Amino acid sequence: MSSSSASEKPDFVAEDKVTESAADSQMSAAGETAGGISGWSSDPLDGEFEYVPISPWAPAALVTGLLSLTGFYGLFGLYIAAFSIFIGIGALSRIRDAGGDVKGRGTAVVGLLLAVISLVLGIATQVYAYSNEVPEGYLRVNFPKEIAEQQFIYVGGRRKIPPTVAELMGKPVYLKGFMWATQASEGLARFILLKDNGECCFGGKPKSHDFITVTLRSYPDGQRPVLANRAAGMSDKVLSDEEQRTLEAEFPNQLTTKAFIGKVAVAGILQADPAAGEGGGAEDYEFAPVYTMDAELIEEAWTRF
Repeated sequence: MSSSSASEKPDFVAEDKVTESAADSQMSAAGETAGGISGWSSDPLDGEFEYVPISPWAPAALVTGLLSLTGFYGLFGLYIAAFSIFIGIGALSRIRDAGGDVKGRGTAVVGLLLAVISLVLGIATQVYAYSNEVPEGYLRVNFPKEIAEQQFIYVGGRRKIPPTVAELMGKPVYLKGFMWATQASEGLARFILLKDNGECCFGGKPKSHDFITVTLRSYPDGQRPVLANRAAGMSDKVLSDEEQRTLEAEFPNQLTTKAFIGKVAVAGILQADPAAGEGGGAEDYEFAPVYTMDAELIEEAWTRF
């Protein structure tokens, strides 16, 4: 009996070993099937995940680079573009000095390139616009400096036009300013042009040397001024008898313009009446419409200077 038990026990142990060996083989095969990994402990996901943050300078360079695209539309945009270049260079420098601890170099490079392109092409665009904005035969005049700042000369209590300004009278000039307090948005035949947008935006009453009364030109049938075709905001209307008398228009066909919020350019013949407001009160005299212009072009200014 004892010998029989002894002979059966090794067979049972052998069977258990065979079963364990088969299970190990199946687990090993399953491990190899799932990604070719020979053992569970060798899975690379068991290691630590290394996170590299993005430098805050990188998105800052990109955002300012995008803002610098406004350099195509004016001087302020060019200032932004120049500032953006310094931001982009600073961003790349910070990322390089971090020695791999932060990333974002590509983003910073894109922002810097946008800034450089905007500055270079923006300057070229503004130079081209300034060189070509004045119509042929017209004289460029700086309204604030060459007219408003000259003010008036008073001799014997009477107003006189300064000699440098008097030389411009009766000549075709091209100047820029801002529309003042107009209630209509379309079909304007007359408006007040201010030297700047101080009174325009913040109230106040401009003095005589700070504004020009602009009246658009009337014309006979079939003789619309060619220069008016250049402005997309200009149109035409046929005046009634009353409107013609009010505007003192020579012809019933009248140029009109839409209202502009920003800076506008005006081309026309500049005139002055030094005696405007005489015989009235002191305030009427001080704010009398001395300067007038018979204009045939009103458009959004190509440049801000």
